[in-house]
Amino acid sequence: MDFKLALSKLLTAFREHSIRYALMGGHNLNPENTRVEKVDQDSLMDCIERIERMVDSEEDEANYVVNITGGNKIMALGAFEVFTNIGQKVSIGYMALGKSDFVQVYPRRKPFKVIPIRERLNLRGYLACYGFTIHNEKHLARNAQVSRKRVETSVWILSNYERLKGLLGFLYKNIGNKRNEARFHFSGEFNRAFSHEEKELLERLAFSHGGSSVSKMMTKDEIGYVTGGWLEEYVFTVVDDLVAEKILDDGLIKVQLKSIYGSDSELDIAFVKENAFYHIECKTLGEKSEQNIVRDEIYKKGAISTLLGKGNKRAMICTTQKEMKESLRNRAKDYDVEILAIDEVRNIRERLTARFQGIV
Repeated sequence: MDFKLALSKLLTAFREHSIRYALMGGHNLNPENTRVEKVDQDSLMDCIERIERMVDSEEDEANYVVNITGGNKIMALGAFEVFTNIGQKVSIGYMALGKSDFVQVYPRRKPFKVIPIRERLNLRGYLACYGFTIHNEKHLARNAQVSRKRVETSVWILSNYERLKGLLGFLYKNIGNKRNEARFHFSGEFNRAFSHEEKELLERLAFSHGGSSVSKMMTKDEIGYVTGGWLEEYVFTVVDDLVAEKILDDGLIKVQLKSIYGSDSELDIAFVKENAFYHIECKTLGEKSEQNIVRDEIYKKGAISTLLGKGNKRAMICTTQKEMKESLRNRAKDYDVEILAIDEVRNIRERLTARFQGIV
């Protein structure tokens, strides 16, 4: 069996509480072809016995590329023990965090053999190799297309957010719980006459309004957009532009994931750069008391990073807060999560470009 070294970190990938043992050709990477064996991560004997059973069930002439980068030390030692003693063609190595090199530690050479990983995974390939399928694949192209179509309005809302947040908060309060409905007729009375910017927003979004009254027959998509989707779409269009400029490798918006373990996750925006995974959550917030929403998201983003690749601030939360508590920023750092206040979000194109441009 032949393997692409470029995908070696996925062929035998180790995670906390489990060992993924994926004997797959480089052209056929999908979770359905991935074998999973749960192990006791603290028992060297259990790791060795379970890996041996999986190896014994494979074809006699199989060649193995084994990556011991992930998992804990017991799991890595168990894999090393098994594969150095099976008497077949084996290459064992690891990938240093943030590097695209496969360092071969067995068979040992002096100096160590370092194999550059020149191939680059797109986002779908990366997710598949970690055991995730995209549940809403058929909607992804439309999600991107719609985001590009109304990007000018998204940029305008962000630029004028401070003058619009009262109206946006009013709309969220009245229709935020209707985001799963296909259609909803909204009619309400604002607490004052609309300002110039508020009238422009209502006209951009085709609301009927007069005095302090406002109404519209809304679709599910329109409800989602006005209750926070506009920020998500703005950030995605920045990511999408950077993909087109080859500063990032691939990106998607509104990604619904299902893992081989049966759990579901949803990502506002996800992208890859140099075979590393990054994801961004967008939160439109009101008063400072609502920063507990961000606090909850820190834990969620940290958990997803544990499944799909930790380290080096792989997760980001974009907010409409004017400023963030320093204690909250410090808490985020503990989970390798970066929080952006609204002025930092307005500058996100420059931030991402500075971070990723020139990384090859």
